[in-house]
Amino acid sequence: MREGRRALKNLSSMLLVLCAVMALGFVGCGVTATPVTPPAANQVNSYFGSPFSVTGSDLPTSVSKFDHSVSQISVTAFITTTAGRVPAEILNGTFGPSPTGFLSITENFATPLGGVISPQNPALTGAWAVEIPGAGVLANFLNKGSAGGARPSAAPVAMAEDAACPNFQHSAPFLYVTVPNAAVTSNSADYGVVGITTQGSAVTLGAQPYSIGLPALTASTVTGGCSDVFYGPLTAYPLNSFGTTGNLELIAIGDSGLLVSSFVSSGSGASPGAFGGGTGVIGTAGLSSPVDVGAVVSGKYNGFIYAPQNAVSASYDITDLASAFGDNTAGSQACSTLQSSLAANNGQGAKTVAALPSANSLYGGEFLTTTGSVTVNDPTGANGSENCDVVIDLGIEDSANNGLFPNATVFIGSNYPPFSAANPWNCFGTTQVCAVSFPAAAVVGKVQGQYVIFVVTSAASNPAAQLPNSQGNAVAQPVGIYLFQKTQ
Repeated sequence: MREGRRALKNLSSMLLVLCAVMALGFVGCGVTATPVTPPAANQVNSYFGSPFSVTGSDLPTSVSKFDHSVSQISVTAFITTTAGRVPAEILNGTFGPSPTGFLSITENFATPLGGVISPQNPALTGAWAVEIPGAGVLANFLNKGSAGGARPSAAPVAMAEDAACPNFQHSAPFLYVTVPNAAVTSNSADYGVVGITTQGSAVTLGAQPYSIGLPALTASTVTGGCSDVFYGPLTAYPLNSFGTTGNLELIAIGDSGLLVSSFVSSGSGASPGAFGGGTGVIGTAGLSSPVDVGAVVSGKYNGFIYAPQNAVSASYDITDLASAFGDNTAGSQACSTLQSSLAANNGQGAKTVAALPSANSLYGGEFLTTTGSVTVNDPTGANGSENCDVVIDLGIEDSANNGLFPNATVFIGSNYPPFSAANPWNCFGTTQVCAVSFPAAAVVGKVQGQYVIFVVTSAASNPAAQLPNSQGNAVAQPVGIYLFQKTQ
């Protein structure tokens, strides 16, 4: 489920095209091209990726092109027709910068999927993206489903450019977090470390997965194969499974150090995939030295908070929210309600906050405003700055893996929109929403000089055993937070 890559670049990248094929045809691409210098902002950036699993989303694994020369975006994917599986453009539109650093996207799309794209009247707005040009994109595309419903549904995606098959003669470490999935509530991996080695077109992934707060899970070593296909040079696991119903994962390993994988649950059976989690992953190359945590938490970031359990009770799907972190600090006036609610539930009140945030914390939240029954996620700054209702406490870095923070904590203030209209995080016997904290894991990397932060909370361990709804039932609330550092 992901998107991807390649723009027309220089001669060295054009040589790669000789390894590409039409439609879903593919060839073993054992030759590894020379890494390509990331394109300038006035060129086309092409990325592989796909939506995370979202109810109502009909956007499949695809290639997204961001053409900065004309400020246009297009999304192309394989669709099933009476003639078989064929590539088709399923979405196009425009994008433009905003003062906050987000790209504002307007969309035209085909309904039903595979139909002729027709301009929406007006074009659908409310989609957003954050790009590190030439490296990767975090985005929230929208669609109205095959029935063309009135309310847009979110389709969060993570994308990485894949300019060439990976070439690691010696094991290269990558850190990753798994992507929360509302349908996956059994105990599975939340994060991990994977060593990647290559020999010709064979790509071996030695993964050590973990569940948050538990001992290491069983390590695995699997081999996939990299081929240059319609989506670009991708690694398929199992080996030689491109275009087959048995394919579990398509994996993009960018020269920049970003890693994304799509996980095809329909072909997986009980398999945990290449990374042990049974869902897709997003990750980054391991660092050569320990992280300067002070520099990380003093930075400013744009990205998305993804909470697939969010019930949609307003005019906008709030499962995936454009968000920002680092503009406020612990002592900022904007964070006063958050801080008060955390203190009120730390050792007192509902006792849903085990400890208060440490100095290794980032403060921020979503751009979300509600007027009457209309909810708007607008990160342009037109409706003010982001809310301060979420804290990411990285905790202490793992001594054996630079950039891995296995004992992170996520704090949610009582001023955050309830994660679920059906199962709000209520204090015992009341209708008051409590502030909460729950364990998480985070990975930190550097991509083209910018910090990237990926956070996950566990779908298997509820945020805390003491966090029931008003009926006393434990509520699983998996959350993913994905951030790119702002450059301005």
